[in-house]
Amino acid sequence: MPHKFGAFISVGAIFCLLLSTAGCRSRQISPVGPVERVERDSIIAVLGMISQDAIRTAFSKLNDYSYQRYLRTEQYDVEDFSVAFTEHLVSVKATYEGPQSTITRADSGGAFNFGFFKRFVSENVSNADPVDLVPFVLEDDPIYLNPKNLDKYTFRAQGDTLMWDREARIIEVRAKPDAADGLNIRKVRYYVERESNELVAMYLERIDLGMLFREESTFYMHILPVSGGVMLPYNTRFETMIRTPFKRSYRVRTVSTYTDHVLTIRN
Repeated sequence: MPHKFGAFISVGAIFCLLLSTAGCRSRQISPVGPVERVERDSIIAVLGMISQDAIRTAFSKLNDYSYQRYLRTEQYDVEDFSVAFTEHLVSVKATYEGPQSTITRADSGGAFNFGFFKRFVSENVSNADPVDLVPFVLEDDPIYLNPKNLDKYTFRAQGDTLMWDREARIIEVRAKPDAADGLNIRKVRYYVERESNELVAMYLERIDLGMLFREESTFYMHILPVSGGVMLPYNTRFETMIRTPFKRSYRVRTVSTYTDHVLTIRN
């Protein structure tokens, strides 16, 4: 059954900084031509028919499976040099009391420095439990599908790609320069399996502004079919950059890969 789409954890309020020296001027939105409007409306109709059941339930189904999980978190400085990392290989066994995780390999280096912005960083830095990215990439009411914002985004079909051995079409939504100023969702990509019309991967970029910082984040989630056609998490990526006038900027990235899924609990 089709769904609508999810939200991220951040601050989100858009503002005009230093009003005394730089005024905030309203921008004129260029009218959408008839050809662009037809293409846009067609793609919006397609988005409304995509099935999101598999990706929305992938992490809840994972509880019935034993699997291996590779997890790596890295921090980079403003010049994009690595300053710290942690790496884990986790063996997860499904039980009726809940998943039991055993870290079978671990490595680390450097020292993470989050400072005031620690609360914005992925929990994976110190927690080996899976983090479901669905609430961050699939909003119930995405801002780019709000009727008043449709002219502020472009909607394009980007061709096909292979997700494992399955053909998937790519649909991209991108904020227009100037017209979409103040809207935090900047780019979205849907990866939709052609045969089943199922959403199998999702990519999202967003920018959130606070009074004294700017947060730029990207999210990616990819599911894969296992035995019996069940779709489970395969890869998730989260990256965030915090920019502030008083401290050096830092970028944090967390990547997780799930493999060797074995159905352990049969309901």
